[in-house]
Amino acid sequence: MKQYLKLLRKMGNVEGHDESVRIAHLTMLQGVITRMGANSFTLKALAATFGSAAVAVLATVETPSPYYAVAATFPMIIFWLMDAQYLRLERAYRKLYDHVRKGEDVEAYSLEATPFMKDTSSVLQLALSWSVSWFYMAIFLSLGAVASLIFCGV
Repeated sequence: MKQYLKLLRKMGNVEGHDESVRIAHLTMLQGVITRMGANSFTLKALAATFGSAAVAVLATVETPSPYYAVAATFPMIIFWLMDAQYLRLERAYRKLYDHVRKGEDVEAYSLEATPFMKDTSSVLQLALSWSVSWFYMAIFLSLGAVASLIFCGV
């Protein structure tokens, strides 16, 4: 790529080409960031579905078992951690996006966000952050409240 840019500089056409490459690169990165957000939303919807299904099963079966609630929590915990990982990846891609936007040294059309992962929080830290944890804690608390009402006979 650098050799190509040197050749274009000699021809006097590098500025227009360089800017169009950067815009295309930013568009690609924005698509990746959008997909990360959509995946995060899907995981939240799946976790809410599992929580609702567990509440429905607990409320409708003749002899409810606490194992139903426990069985529903495992996939929700997995969704919670996956959601945090998508947030981590999204943050890394946003940093890559910023580097490209500023015209810093990033290979054209590179979607490699690994170098920016070291600057983001760990998955567990992000899972416990307010933007992720409040949603999942609300599901767990509502599941626990319904389960306790059912098993305490209220």
